[in-house]
Amino acid sequence: MELMPLWLELMEYWADRAGVLGLRFCFFLAVEDVVHLRAANPGIYQRFLHAMRLLESAGSIFYPHNHYVFDPTTGGKAPVGNEPAGPSRDYPKRQCLFYDTVLRHRRNFGEWLADVRRSYQEIMAEAGCRLPDRLAFRAGGWDYGGSCAELEAYIRGLKAAGFRVDSSACRGTFGAETWRVGTLFGANAFLLEEDLLEIAPTWAIDVSVPPWSLAYLRTLLSLREHSGLVTTRRGAFVVVLHFDHLFRRQTAWTIDEFAVRDIRRLEARIDRLFWLLVVLRGAFRLRCVTFEECG
Repeated sequence: MELMPLWLELMEYWADRAGVLGLRFCFFLAVEDVVHLRAANPGIYQRFLHAMRLLESAGSIFYPHNHYVFDPTTGGKAPVGNEPAGPSRDYPKRQCLFYDTVLRHRRNFGEWLADVRRSYQEIMAEAGCRLPDRLAFRAGGWDYGGSCAELEAYIRGLKAAGFRVDSSACRGTFGAETWRVGTLFGANAFLLEEDLLEIAPTWAIDVSVPPWSLAYLRTLLSLREHSGLVTTRRGAFVVVLHFDHLFRRQTAWTIDEFAVRDIRRLEARIDRLFWLLVVLRGAFRLRCVTFEECG
């Protein structure tokens, strides 16, 4: 809550610069966090809604995102009596959305997603932002279950709650070398079921990584994996960004969350990120769109 005034300034700066450069973004709102903000500080919440409107005016759109079962009034985590029986260490995903909803709380996933959607729609109405025509969802922690049966329950839940697009696909086992978010450009868009499209992430960049570092260079070099950007040029290149990474201080040895608080330095990070996106857009002849226009 202490950082919210600075967070809001950056939302407004992001909206201004994105509008000038013609960059459009799909913001996945962590619904539980916004509900908590509304309950904890109504004044800051109203400023947050104003910043949402500015981002929408600049061409961006908001979709729901959720990490755990929460109280729809306070946004706080719902209490749970017992952890699931059995060796939770064998769960191959991060123990987040699906794990918390179905395995901890024994909730029907579709019913819980319907609750999340209602809270999201309340926020959108209070902000005066339009609801998407094709509602998309991204699972908190990229957690859509750890088995085929759980994935089927996740897909059923999405459809039951009225979602048309998902953007959560990941590969491998969380915490292992095999773990990857998303998949390759050209292979990341596919039908999960009729009227339910997966548009998985393809690339991620951490804006806290210094552009002169080896980590930043490795991120840029990873673009070589997406050969379709040069050959077929057909598909959806989905870049993952985390707004909270703007505040990170990162070295070769440590990561300090919310350690950077100088507004000029934070704005410079946004400028560098937007410069990179504009360069990529031109180099690969990309068109900047939202999930509304994909598929």
